[in-house]
Amino acid sequence: MIKYELSQSDLRYVQRKLKENKEKAPRVIKNAVNHTAKQARKELAGGVQAAYAVKSGGFNSRVKIQNATTRRLYAVIRIKGRTLTIGRFHTTTPKKGAKADIIKKGLKELKRPLPEKKEKGEDEGEEKYASAFKRKGLIMQRKTGDRYPLKVLRAVSAPKMFEKVYEGDRGVKGALNPVIKKTLHSEIRKEIKKII
Repeated sequence: MIKYELSQSDLRYVQRKLKENKEKAPRVIKNAVNHTAKQARKELAGGVQAAYAVKSGGFNSRVKIQNATTRRLYAVIRIKGRTLTIGRFHTTTPKKGAKADIIKKGLKELKRPLPEKKEKGEDEGEEKYASAFKRKGLIMQRKTGDRYPLKVLRAVSAPKMFEKVYEGDRGVKGALNPVIKKTLHSEIRKEIKKII
């Protein structure tokens, strides 16, 4: 969840600019905040698309905006969703084992060491790996050296991707908080011009 509120200095600025139209200040702030929230959602979604190799289908439906009102002068951007399966990212499934690209750093082989099963008197040999494969549209991997059980491989959730982009951890444009603040001030000026 991303929430951005106006500072007291922003509120005083709006009231000072509106002079005798001070009663319209809540409407000005509400409109500016709502326009800013829509722009922030667009910036965040663009950042996620730039940083992660995620397929966009159904992705934007996970982001909802709770708009500001004249009584509640803040907007909330909510991102919902559980951890996405690796199949939602860029993957290839050659016979030697599946590969995936999660954060646009190139395809990496999906394999992990299998738990060791030592028989009596058995020497330590070569380490065995479980490669990933595609079945029923999902990328899976065996949990042990046996045929079953299988586990579906998962990567990262939509909320975590948005959080990382917002904080600037994925190197897209840096942190988005200053960008949102700048957009909000610009929107406030536009709304004030409509009234004056």
